[in-house]
Amino acid sequence: MKLQQIDKVRYRKHLNMASIVATAMLIALALFYGQILIHFFGGADENNFKLNLAGVILGGISLLVIFKFIRRHPYLVEVMYIWDLKQANNKIYRKLHHVKMALSDSDNTHIDAIIILNYYYAASKQQYHLDNNTLTMEGLMADIAKLDNLIAEKKLIISFNDYQPNLLKQF
Repeated sequence: MKLQQIDKVRYRKHLNMASIVATAMLIALALFYGQILIHFFGGADENNFKLNLAGVILGGISLLVIFKFIRRHPYLVEVMYIWDLKQANNKIYRKLHHVKMALSDSDNTHIDAIIILNYYYAASKQQYHLDNNTLTMEGLMADIAKLDNLIAEKKLIISFNDYQPNLLKQF
């Protein structure tokens, strides 16, 4: 996944609106399905908790199906980019310990580990900035500085575009 420039204000506006619409749709669908299930399988004087729970589950499933169809809508470009970026970062995070172990081997520093970390740190920085996550930014900036020093020390030229998800297979 290639890193892209995202307008923070536009992203936040679209994310907030998408969250509000998704919440409203989930409530409406859950109520709709719950009422339909109660009408056919429940009664006015019975406990219909299980039918209402089934309505919420059906509403959630329906929302996921609807979301699958509209996820490439132009209004959701920034929201889906960050969603995909978080997914890519999560895949790296699961192997981060092994990647850093390969990096710490001073005799044979693994170039792929440097490429992965360079991408991961840049993607995390963008994600934290867009989500207003200032708590972990200081630690991330320290990690970026260490990696930049290693890249300069090894006289490497590394780009964010060098990262490919298949690099993780070796870790």
